[in-house]
Amino acid sequence: MADDFKYTPKLFDIRVKPPGKEKAGSREKQCEWDGCVAKGNCKAPQSPDSLNEYFYFCQKHTAEYNKAWNFFHGMSESAARSYQQGQAYGNRPTWDMRRSAPGQGNGPKGWQNRFADPLDLQGDAKYREAREPQRRLGRLQALAMDDLGLPHDTEAKYVRTRYLKLVKTFHPDANKGDRSTEGRLQQVIRAYQVLKTAKLA
Repeated sequence: MADDFKYTPKLFDIRVKPPGKEKAGSREKQCEWDGCVAKGNCKAPQSPDSLNEYFYFCQKHTAEYNKAWNFFHGMSESAARSYQQGQAYGNRPTWDMRRSAPGQGNGPKGWQNRFADPLDLQGDAKYREAREPQRRLGRLQALAMDDLGLPHDTEAKYVRTRYLKLVKTFHPDANKGDRSTEGRLQQVIRAYQVLKTAKLA
């Protein structure tokens, strides 16, 4: 009675492996080692350049192949060493963070005041010692300090001194009537007003 039953799906067959349907290429491979007739049920990469393409060997010949296989074959010693060192960061391009340090590159204005470096990634030894917590400035106050070219922990009296110096430098009267520095002068005045309102100047 049970032999008479035939499974017929209405829409599609939801079984993982319907009976009698064998995938193309699912038959067991023969070992690709010369003269071997065993089943090739172990994969071995063909070359370092094509790690996703495999030879199929039996277990015995896979072990022999792996013993003789050298990933760095054809590389110079320095190239092999640099590849091994690059594995620490996934062989992706990296750069020295100190390149953007003041005087060494074109980092954004005031970048060094916008984050702490407790692990000394920038090579700045001042973070190695315990420091008192600095006051935290709002975004506008921090940008104003950057516009005046001052560290964020500058005392009020030095802020005023710096402001007066910059006004004298950029004022048209100090530049023989040249008005090309007026934009910078207005920037300095606005920055000082922000700091004065926040009682930082």
